[in-house]
Amino acid sequence: MKKRIKKKLKKIKKSIKKNTRKTVKKLKKVKAQKGTKAMLREAWADFTYGVYDKRKIKRLKKFPPALVENRMLFETNDDFTDNGRALFDYLIENGYNKKYEMVWLVHDPSKYKEYQYENVKFIQNFKKDSTIRRAEAYKYALTSKYIFYTQAFNWIAMSRKNQIFIDLWHGCGYKANKNGRKVFFDYCLVPGDIFIKTKMEFFGCTSKKLLSFGYPRYDMMLRGSERADEFKKKLLQETNSEKLILWMPTYRHASSVRLNEETLNNEFNIPIIDDADKLLELNDFCKENHMLIVIKKHYLQIPYDFGENVLTNIVYLENKDLADNGLQLYEFINCSDALVSDYSSVAIDYLLLDRPLGFTLDDYEAYTESRGWVFDDPLEYMPGEHMYNMQDFESFIMDIKNENDNYKEQRAQVRAKTHNVCDNYCQRVLDYFNITK
Repeated sequence: MKKRIKKKLKKIKKSIKKNTRKTVKKLKKVKAQKGTKAMLREAWADFTYGVYDKRKIKRLKKFPPALVENRMLFETNDDFTDNGRALFDYLIENGYNKKYEMVWLVHDPSKYKEYQYENVKFIQNFKKDSTIRRAEAYKYALTSKYIFYTQAFNWIAMSRKNQIFIDLWHGCGYKANKNGRKVFFDYCLVPGDIFIKTKMEFFGCTSKKLLSFGYPRYDMMLRGSERADEFKKKLLQETNSEKLILWMPTYRHASSVRLNEETLNNEFNIPIIDDADKLLELNDFCKENHMLIVIKKHYLQIPYDFGENVLTNIVYLENKDLADNGLQLYEFINCSDALVSDYSSVAIDYLLLDRPLGFTLDDYEAYTESRGWVFDDPLEYMPGEHMYNMQDFESFIMDIKNENDNYKEQRAQVRAKTHNVCDNYCQRVLDYFNITK
């Protein structure tokens, strides 16, 4: 008996040490990234989690409340955005909330008062200013029949009978990902059958879990909006421009690809334009030709700050700018006259708009060596201008200005391979899961 107790105490002590090390490591990371105040808030959240939420979550999992058959749960990486938002908007527009309760897990529910439709709730998913999940978030996750989310929902760590977990995902690009990560979904969306094999490898799942329907946000992109058109008009007027080229580069960092020293020293984390002089040169070229480039900034990307009124025809677009104008990214994508990308999934998405594409490929060899590709010959699946330097970029800009579109036929050929369907994306998802009004 004493031996058993001693063994159990030893196990508890070991677990406490492990959790303490983990917590300290996390707090140090928060302090380094966000400062001392943020670290203290995280520490307080850890303490209150141990006092209250942890025990309640354990009890919820052991004795889960009854499943609510008409309850849907939504969560996206950035609150109330992306595919989850597109599907939710469609459900509301078509009156599905008369039959279904729709619950959103967000950081701050008070921001979404204007969206408090009938049978719609916004619930705080994290404890304030922390990465700690609240017990209430678990309660709704355990009681929802349908769970629509973007990218990661592993935090729930259990699935109940008759629950359906649907990973709306965030897009399929050109880069191969063979992580074999833990799967926690019943179904995941991809644009077409051509992506099934690589996603099977990435998730370590069977093909039956992958649905080639495309994404709900495609409806949003194809439709656009008056708000987005007005925003574009404003940007063009402010910069005395005739056309808008949207540039959405993949974020580059050392751990994701073996980049050369020159690329790693690129403060922009974007291709080709790797120093201030080149950026100013590109800006002057655009100004001279009355063209506007809007760079959709990755949240980790650092834009150069030249002060006021220096960059006239290159504009950085951040998530806050979209939110301030009441826009979703894929509404705004519809407004662009052309897209510059590289290996990002947005290039695959943009094929549906059938507008000119440019691909920055100056680090193509580095990606080939370190990451690999979805396609045997990825360049064949890039139907647009292949750009390796500033001259190529300027040539692409002039083609857009002069409305030279040399790749329309090639885009159609690639689109036929990458996309199974080209319309009614939200409705296809609902039909598959027999979600009816």
